[in-house]
Amino acid sequence: MRRSHKGLNINRIKKDDYSGIPEDLKEFNYYYCDGETGHVVMAIPKCLLDEAQRNGDLDIFECPVPCKYVLEHGYEIVDEHIVVDVPYDTFGIDVDDKYFEL
Repeated sequence: MRRSHKGLNINRIKKDDYSGIPEDLKEFNYYYCDGETGHVVMAIPKCLLDEAQRNGDLDIFECPVPCKYVLEHGYEIVDEHIVVDVPYDTFGIDVDDKYFEL
């Protein structure tokens, strides 16, 4: 489990092997068994990157982003973390339901 999972119900989070995922995303790939989220990549929303770098603890800024969204919209690797330009607000990421695969 990643440090970003600390405090979550780890019985509802499993390591995933999403079909076709690039090698550099594999360590960040999980499956959320909550009936809503599904296959994800633990990533930092790009809009939070500056704050995460100032804080120094990038792990706590990781969010579960649907694999399908990451693969369609792209990602970058910054300081050994995945960064995705994904809409984000105070409730978390905000993407269309079509990206969630259960």
